[in-house]
Amino acid sequence: MSATPAIATKSMSLPLTILGCVLWLLVASPVFVERDTYRYAGAILAIIALFHYLGLKDRPRTNWLGWLCMAWGTYVVLRFVAIYLMTRDLGASDWLFAFPFFFPILGVAFSLYAAQLERIVAAFFAVALVMLAATTHFERIFSGETVVPLIMNNQIHGAVACGLILISASFWLLHYMTTKSSNAAFARFAYIAAPLIIVICFVAIYGAKSKGVWLALVVTLPIVGLVALTYLRRKMGLVIIVCAAALLTAGVYAVRHNLDKTAGPTVAATISLLEGIEQGSDFSGVVSGTIESTTTPVSMDERLQLWYNAGELIFSAPVFGWGNEWLERWHQTRYAHVQYTLMHNGYLEILIRFGAFGAVVMTAILAALAASVWRAFRSGFIPRAAFHTYMLGLFYFALTLLSNSNNRLAIGESLALLSSAFACWCNMQLSAKSAAAHEQTALAGQGATQA
Repeated sequence: MSATPAIATKSMSLPLTILGCVLWLLVASPVFVERDTYRYAGAILAIIALFHYLGLKDRPRTNWLGWLCMAWGTYVVLRFVAIYLMTRDLGASDWLFAFPFFFPILGVAFSLYAAQLERIVAAFFAVALVMLAATTHFERIFSGETVVPLIMNNQIHGAVACGLILISASFWLLHYMTTKSSNAAFARFAYIAAPLIIVICFVAIYGAKSKGVWLALVVTLPIVGLVALTYLRRKMGLVIIVCAAALLTAGVYAVRHNLDKTAGPTVAATISLLEGIEQGSDFSGVVSGTIESTTTPVSMDERLQLWYNAGELIFSAPVFGWGNEWLERWHQTRYAHVQYTLMHNGYLEILIRFGAFGAVVMTAILAALAASVWRAFRSGFIPRAAFHTYMLGLFYFALTLLSNSNNRLAIGESLALLSSAFACWCNMQLSAKSAAAHEQTALAGQGATQA
């Protein structure tokens, strides 16, 4: 998964260039419309990239990160097939965890269209603005109703998507505010579109009434604000941050009664649960008591049942998990009658299926990808806004996984493909730079020897 300039500069016809740009937008489309279109778009991009890669006379070799991604994907598929042949159990969405197999080739696909990235990003935010404006029911939201932002299966998914759009729009705007060499037309569009997108996202997230997303943003937004200060002159940055914080605080105060009605019972039940654990009571007993309590909100009650069941499965197969056999084992858990098998916690989804081994491998892949983006930023390959969008977008999404299995949803799969393709492209650029430096050193050494 290293790269040579040949991949990035290989000539492409105009129709293929346009097709690729549209396909990348479709890969990102689950933040607007919760459909499986992104899978087909990603598959076509992978095929285009594979044909280009195989057409190179001097194909670059895959490095350890590429092999690790493909090895994990192969392991997931082979294990799935083996368990199925023995038990006939299909599990539920287990094959999705094999997606890392495609990360390296999607990195190649990203390199083919990297020159069009600014246009693709602008088109993405144009779609975001239109979709948010068309689907946000302001009157219903301010009357206290719960709404589903964008075109999603439920309000939680819409709120998660709006959070990602909000964070990315913030750094898109900051990029053009601080990069003087940027395209003037795109900069003017960002100045107009980004503030509107950010405001509508806040309104839509409030209207969705997803407590998990609210909590994730409460943690993430102060970090976004502190990072934003590094982009702006100190006085200007402080003024903007203070004004934004004041407006947000005023908005929260204005709807405080609605917030308390939505989150208050959950907060009270959570405090009661934590107090029981702190007093040294039996953990299992405290959780069971909270589940059986009539004061526990339904959404929290169902999550606790799911997490209790998940704990039983994890502790019975802690190292390698149950694979696609987990769903059959689910029927033997204490609260098997709960209506969901979506864990409402992305980390439990991994541990149930793949145990500690899977969690370690997937963490290693994510850490290596993030390190590649960091090194690319430090080397000047990518602007800091791209680095901060990547890091804080993933950080926010990781927080949302604590209360919802977003990694099993279209938005999570799409984010995994997009962010990993970008990170693999960064890794390719670094490998190309290292190879070029090594070649120059070797030539210099040859010249010195001949002299």
